[in-house]
Amino acid sequence: MGPLSSFGLLAPGALWLFAIAPALIVAYLARERPRQATVSSVIALRALHVMRGRRFGGWPRLSWTFFLELAALALAALAAASPYVLRRGAPLAIVLDNSAAMQAAAPAGKSRFAIAAAALDAALAQAGAAGAVTVYLTAPRPHETGGPLDGAAAARKVIAQARPVDAPDDPAALAALLGQLNADRHLGRIIYAGYRPIAAPAPARFTYLGVGDPIPNYAIGRFTLSRETFGSAALHASVVVANFSPAAATLKVALVGDGKPVGTAQALTAAGAVATLDFPRLPPAAVYRAALTPADGFMLDNAAYATGAAVKAIAILFVSPTPADGASLGGIPGIAVVTRTPDQYTPRDLAACDLAIFEYAAPKELPAVNALLVMPPPDDPVFRLHAAPAARVAIANWPAIDPLTDGVNFRLLNIRSGEYFGEHPWLDAVVGGAGGGLLLSGARGGHRYVAAGFNPFPYLGRGNLPMSILTLNLLGYLAGFGAHAGGYRTGEAWIVPAGVTRIITPAGDRVAVTAGAAYTAAAQGVYRLAGAAGAPAPRAVNLSDLAVSDLQNAPPIAVAPSARPAPSGEAAVRHPLAPWLLAAMLGLIVLESWFVYRRRRPAPA
Repeated sequence: MGPLSSFGLLAPGALWLFAIAPALIVAYLARERPRQATVSSVIALRALHVMRGRRFGGWPRLSWTFFLELAALALAALAAASPYVLRRGAPLAIVLDNSAAMQAAAPAGKSRFAIAAAALDAALAQAGAAGAVTVYLTAPRPHETGGPLDGAAAARKVIAQARPVDAPDDPAALAALLGQLNADRHLGRIIYAGYRPIAAPAPARFTYLGVGDPIPNYAIGRFTLSRETFGSAALHASVVVANFSPAAATLKVALVGDGKPVGTAQALTAAGAVATLDFPRLPPAAVYRAALTPADGFMLDNAAYATGAAVKAIAILFVSPTPADGASLGGIPGIAVVTRTPDQYTPRDLAACDLAIFEYAAPKELPAVNALLVMPPPDDPVFRLHAAPAARVAIANWPAIDPLTDGVNFRLLNIRSGEYFGEHPWLDAVVGGAGGGLLLSGARGGHRYVAAGFNPFPYLGRGNLPMSILTLNLLGYLAGFGAHAGGYRTGEAWIVPAGVTRIITPAGDRVAVTAGAAYTAAAQGVYRLAGAAGAPAPRAVNLSDLAVSDLQNAPPIAVAPSARPAPSGEAAVRHPLAPWLLAAMLGLIVLESWFVYRRRRPAPA
């Protein structure tokens, strides 16, 4: 801290508590004062004892304990007045980049983060202990580490405890933080240590400790699993690799499923180029891990994870007076069907399904999942579809490119009867005929809904191929809504699924969560989502950011210039003294108690 500037009180009115001090003297005046006396009997001794014990007045005989108690009382009264001292010093702001790219090893062998932390420690040691210091970290989002610290020594401890995370930095958020600090006229100096340089001209108060020397690197980008087609049992893996080095290299990826090798692929990749490696017809596994060779100094992007749960069986709730129509879907790979009659159905049934199908029925409230309505009954109170029955339906128009109509030959569809839909406020006609819409689609409340004026069930497979293709399109469109096509990424927030009460991190930590709340995964690996029942479901989280993996090119950060003038002198920092006064008071009380105990302890026999 800097030199003492001034002393003050936040609550000077509390000084009236010093008036209690005379009460301590009164207490000592009322104490029994021993006196020698010659008596002829025990009765006289007792009478004299009572008489002298009740006497009040005279000069008090003050012992050393009186002064200890008086000092403790004075310290308590002074602490109640909230004293403080103002010390002069220029406040310092430190921004330490702890993002994923800082884990890369520099040519010297140490990581970028270790080099940056050491440079900051040396800068703080040289700066001494003048003024308050505030430390910021950049990932997963720029944030303060806990308020202004009292001097450089405390800041050095915080920096020594900081660790890099697997999440990338946010250049826009980092630029906003640096601009905000530059606009703060109370700051004397700003030190930024990271791999992204500051664009010229850098503000005068900024000190940049750069660790962004170019480093050759090979990286895995996206690692995804999918089915060859909807309804196919075989899985297909796709791995994107990149070569961020000055020369071409053969990049090889080995795939492991549940600890067993399941395939390898490689590609000769030019300098600065990207390639995609495919792994068709993978054997089923819960967790897949992709490992990239050759190795390099940034190991985080040399591995990636994917889970078979990402392509798990689609749970369908089929509500119909003819449950056999829904049972016909059970033969499609990757689909699990639960049937209900309309009188058995309750909205609670939706909690365990991915999509719902209502055949000749309609829910009494908007379903909280994607849903297909097949020829709903009239006077539906939720969707309010206006339908006109038709003895024979003729399809007249459909889009050439649409997820619902892709690959369907509508001229071969033989629809005997159905109903035409009128115009709807938020459902648009995708397929129509002379009497109106036959297939409507729209979104509401974050979910997709489709209404069909004809019945594609039961599912007959190759027995009715055009209609079967349309049915698979409908199911794929509804089941795929909300899917995370590129996988989950470090530093990215996602919503905790329903029924999940805790998340087990890759390090084994158990984190209590609430369904529907946001959760940010800062570490790469496989997370396990656990609930009250059933085995934990795995979820893979990867860096999956080739912009971060490009360690040869780091776009600079542009700091917005400050419209305010720089600080003209040192700022005053207030340091409270009440905690120290209370600690001293407690010390005096403990000291008195210890001495009194020793004095009254009986001597050994």
